Amino acid sequence: MKQESWGRRIWRLLYPGLTYFGICFIVEAAAAVWIAFTTVSRYDIGTLSSQINQIVNEMLQRTLSIALELQVIAAALTLPVLILYYRMDRKREAAAGQARSYQKARPWQFLPVIVLGMTACLAGNNLIMASGLYQVSESYQEISELLYGGKLAIEFIGLGILVPVVEEMIFRGLMYRRLREYTPMGPAAVVCSLIFAFYHGNLVQGVYAFCLSLLFIYVYERFHSMAAPVLFHGAANLVSVAVSELGLLDWAYRSAGTFWGMTVLCCGLLILMVYLIERFVHLEELTEKKETGAE
Repeated sequence: MKQESWGRRIWRLLYPGLTYFGICFIVEAAAAVWIAFTTVSRYDIGTLSSQINQIVNEMLQRTLSIALELQVIAAALTLPVLILYYRMDRKREAAAGQARSYQKARPWQFLPVIVLGMTACLAGNNLIMASGLYQVSESYQEISELLYGGKLAIEFIGLGILVPVVEEMIFRGLMYRRLREYTPMGPAAVVCSLIFAFYHGNLVQGVYAFCLSLLFIYVYERFHSMAAPVLFHGAANLVSVAVSELGLLDWAYRSAGTFWGMTVLCCGLLILMVYLIERFVHLEELTEKKETGAE
């Protein structure tokens, strides 16, 4: 494969994410125009100048009220483009003779990945809560209010399924795999996880996302399949939505004893799931059998 310049390498790492941001911007701009038009149309033309503050506030509130829907729409529009990028990368690897294939994991082997995602979410959130880190980030509180605003079906479908698929395609399927072309696994994992942390835009989610990203990469490397980090990410997000919106674990936060008991249990289960993956997942690389004259 032809040696790439540093500028080309950086561009290859960034443009999948920039594609997502660009589509998000277009979706949000279109929504803003529609909201502005429908809001202004309800006011009398002669009083617009005197009611400008009220109009702007109403437009802002309407925009914030559909922030999650806009994110889900943008993710849905971005996914086909990311799949195209992913397929182009696989063709590029094949043309360069770098394509590698592995045995497929059996369905039951993914069960520890799902449990790992659930326990990592609970343990991570509890440890951040215990550290008090969430209190120093106002943007974290604002984002939480926007994402968990009572739109349960959209949260489960968007945050639990669609957004994890899109983010895993960007950060593990494209960015991390491309980093692995240039650096060993360790530096590639750290750089990818740092970018994933900054992508979340605030300290609390950044710390949480960095740690989870390392686990996403771990299961990706262990299973050699995008299904593993997608299932992990989806399980973590679904648990987060369920706990936030349905109050399934409210009982665990009523006393320090139950809180720390659940935290220790989740950490123990997390370690156990990693052990089970190491113990039962052995996916060997497949090699093509070449025909010989003796055959």
